[in-house]
Amino acid sequence: MRCGSIAWSSGMCGMAAAWTLAAQDGERTVRDGVFSARQAARGDAVFQSICMNCHDITEFTGSGAYLEEVDGESLWETFEYVWSEMPEDDPSSLDPQDYAAVLSYILSVYGLPAGEADLPVDRASLEAITITGPRPPGS
Repeated sequence: MRCGSIAWSSGMCGMAAAWTLAAQDGERTVRDGVFSARQAARGDAVFQSICMNCHDITEFTGSGAYLEEVDGESLWETFEYVWSEMPEDDPSSLDPQDYAAVLSYILSVYGLPAGEADLPVDRASLEAITITGPRPPGS
């Protein structure tokens, strides 16, 4: 039994190391559940109360919209832009967690899956996540 536990632990460590390397290489994408459903719900509330004063959600998620324009870029680039430029009448006025929540909401509406953990707000973590569209149905 002890050997089985050691093998399982070694396997888990190996998987964790592989995931860490993949994240460092930018192989993690927004398809990998990088935000929580709870965070997206908070983002919906922020979007409705602040962002909807100037924006419609389809600007970000519709065909040919913003998320398609930034496909292949790191999530940090979008986070930094939104954080430094929005809202237009009071840039950088929200807490970074609120900006992450709004991005989570936008990603969820775009059809991307939620995961267990909230979207981080630090540069290194967000640079390791690539923006890509949702998987087509049946794939």
